[in-house]
Amino acid sequence: MTRERDDADTRDEDEPKGGRPGPTDQGRDGGMATRELAPELTEPEESRD
Repeated sequence: MTRERDDADTRDEDEPKGGRPGPTDQGRDGGMATRELAPELTEPEESRD
């Protein structure tokens, strides 16, 4: 006996396994969250002479 497909079955096909991916690491050119929460990671380091 096979089970019937329901709305949850079709809805899950559009989502990647594990849910939606988070922001990607782009070095110092990070996304908005990186710039707001950790500006020291996106601003160039000043040389200490």
